[in-house]
Amino acid sequence: MSTGVESWSWESFADSPAIYPFVGSEVIMTIIAVVIWIVWQVWQIKSENSTYDEQTAKLQGNLSDAISGK
Repeated sequence: MSTGVESWSWESFADSPAIYPFVGSEVIMTIIAVVIWIVWQVWQIKSENSTYDEQTAKLQGNLSDAISGK
């Protein structure tokens, strides 16, 4: 199996094509990764806020019991 590199001189690298998969799709993959990250971040914030709201609703009016551990 050949990688396309026959020698390590500058001339051979200037003439050889890229030797990694999915050449030309870097921008699309970066956009997809950023969109997935933003969606995950929004979902995580909503999840944490709902958990926080549930916990504060349980403690509403019972702050002294919550502090004492009852």
